[in-house]
Amino acid sequence: MSEPIDYAEMLEIPVNTLNVTKKKSRKKRETDLKEQAVAAVNERAEERADAFAQPPAADLPETGTAAEENLVDYGAGALPEEKPRKKFLDSRLLIAEFAAVLGLVALILLTNIFWEDSAINTFFAGLVDPQEEAVQTVDERDYSELTLGSVVSDGSVECTVSDTGILSFTAECSVYAPYDGTVTNVSQGEDGLYTVEVGHTTSFSTVFSGLTYVYFAAGESVYSTIPLGYSDASSAVSVAMYDAGTLIQSYSVDEDNDIVWNL
Repeated sequence: MSEPIDYAEMLEIPVNTLNVTKKKSRKKRETDLKEQAVAAVNERAEERADAFAQPPAADLPETGTAAEENLVDYGAGALPEEKPRKKFLDSRLLIAEFAAVLGLVALILLTNIFWEDSAINTFFAGLVDPQEEAVQTVDERDYSELTLGSVVSDGSVECTVSDTGILSFTAECSVYAPYDGTVTNVSQGEDGLYTVEVGHTTSFSTVFSGLTYVYFAAGESVYSTIPLGYSDASSAVSVAMYDAGTLIQSYSVDEDNDIVWNL
């Protein structure tokens, strides 16, 4: 009977049947040998299976991984926290830039103190006082160096120049400055007509009288291609040009009413 039992152990599987040969005996045994043998084989098979089973849940870490693994459970859908960025002083590059800025500021301060005519001082002076820079770019040319245009918008308008140097016309038209410049004065007479003075260079200027409307105010820039004012032909318009306060007489107008110097 022992040989079938050893064979079952080798197979490591439970058995349900077993052939048992026994001698007939008149005395009735209390325990069935067949059932006893089957139970013994099953018991040994279960012991072998338990030996290869997983350890109890209590012996495992809470994360359900091996104890040697260093894993972190962030939870479902959770992301690992970002490492905090380095502080300002921890970056060598930022420290170098900060030191360069301080050096530049120190250089500007020292330059302002010991070198008044430096390029930096000149630049900042122009930002603080732009009028000083504008004075440096004033046109110092003589009036004879300038090429003038017409003071009327229509070439068919008849313009005349008197012996004293006064240009005049009577027509309904736009009125232009003969050269680019800045309006220095605007005044209105008792008759409602306007007088406008335009400065072209430091010495050359033009005065318009008898305008019905004026489109610019004092201090504004005017151009030879943009109308300065308007005349409705209700009265004559006169134009006088001055060089350092002296009335200019040596000029005339061509067939297009452009002003031409007679030098």
